[in-house]
Amino acid sequence: MPGKKSNQTGTDQRKIQYPNRENDEMYAIVIENFGGDRMLVKCEDGVIRVGIIRGKIRKRMWVRLGDLILVSPWEFETKKKEKREKCMIIWRYTRTQANWLSTRGKLNENLDPDNVDLF
Repeated sequence: MPGKKSNQTGTDQRKIQYPNRENDEMYAIVIENFGGDRMLVKCEDGVIRVGIIRGKIRKRMWVRLGDLILVSPWEFETKKKEKREKCMIIWRYTRTQANWLSTRGKLNENLDPDNVDLF
């Protein structure tokens, strides 16, 4: 019995997830890792927040320093001066996806993946 043939042409094209501006989603870059599922992120609006990896992608996507991610700020949190705001990490972009977004002009100048200042 012959082996099964796959219908794939060999190209690995994945769709890039864009931020849903109606839900206040935005791009961000990881600048520090706290351990576990928490990290410090710099959002495109200039605010530095504590990002928490969403439970659905917690074990499936590994987020590292300098990665471009998609976040959604928490709306239900009360803002205090001594505490940082929090956000939910929804998606992590690969290096090629981040470069593609950067060349297309989708990212702000302070979120360029190549010129980010890490702590």
